[in-house]
Amino acid sequence: MFLPDEKIVRSLKKGNESAFRMLFDKYHRKLYHFSRKMGQSHEDAEGIIQEVFIIVWKNKATLNEELSLPAYLFTITKRVVLKKVKRKILEDEYLANQQNSQSHFHQQTEDYIIFTNLLDQANKGLDQLSPGRKQIFMLSKQQGLSNEEIAEKLNISKRTVENQLYRATKELRDFMGPDFKEK
Repeated sequence: MFLPDEKIVRSLKKGNESAFRMLFDKYHRKLYHFSRKMGQSHEDAEGIIQEVFIIVWKNKATLNEELSLPAYLFTITKRVVLKKVKRKILEDEYLANQQNSQSHFHQQTEDYIIFTNLLDQANKGLDQLSPGRKQIFMLSKQQGLSNEEIAEKLNISKRTVENQLYRATKELRDFMGPDFKEK
């Protein structure tokens, strides 16, 4: 038997591993089937579900018990699937380009390595942001929400959103190194 989502979230925010297990047991099958409907193989769907619950655990302190937990979980799942699909498309495009022009093989390989390294570095930088700042940054940059929409969604002032976006951008630039700072 499962607790109501609000109680699970309250316990999870306190770091309760039993609540996390209950959350996993309650939603992993639904998220797995959702991933499969989005065209993922069994193995990929299993990996996606693991990634979703890692994200939930990492961001447990910022969960809002008043928001729809299923909507939150399905949104994360959708984002993880889309990220995986985008990466696959980039890899496929890279491989197609590589096959079409062997004379540029070394440059393409170097570009691909540089791109994946930059992408990994950017993701590490995002993980260094405070949970609240990261949430605001992701709402802005990944979901494309306006500052007003973010402020309304998180029940904070627009000025706070602007301030946090500025600081997140600055932290990411600092994390990425001098080549990414505005000149």
